[in-house]
Amino acid sequence: MDELAAYMPMIIGAAMTFFGALTCVYWYLYWKRNYRGDLLTGGPYAVVRHPLYTGFTVLTLGLALAVPFLETLMLAAITLVVLGIYVPKEEQALLEQYGRKYGEYTKRVPWRLIPKVY
Repeated sequence: MDELAAYMPMIIGAAMTFFGALTCVYWYLYWKRNYRGDLLTGGPYAVVRHPLYTGFTVLTLGLALAVPFLETLMLAAITLVVLGIYVPKEEQALLEQYGRKYGEYTKRVPWRLIPKVY
């Protein structure tokens, strides 16, 4: 049992990495099939406003947990800092581009990256 406990961070991290990668692929396929220049609000966008960033964040945190090398830890930290700065700026740009439509969307989907958290 102790042996399994020693591998739990790696197992959880691998699952997070897989789920994050799957989310990124799902986002890409949805975006590729549906984006025509207008605001997307269905599919993964009905859950969070920035599903690609969600997937990439989960992927990088999973890598850092599964393979806690300096490089993966730095990637996770840089991802969190950059998204913390970039997401509010992108949201402002989307509000300027789509106006009231984006404002209504943010009320329907209040979560930027993590449902019920942020």
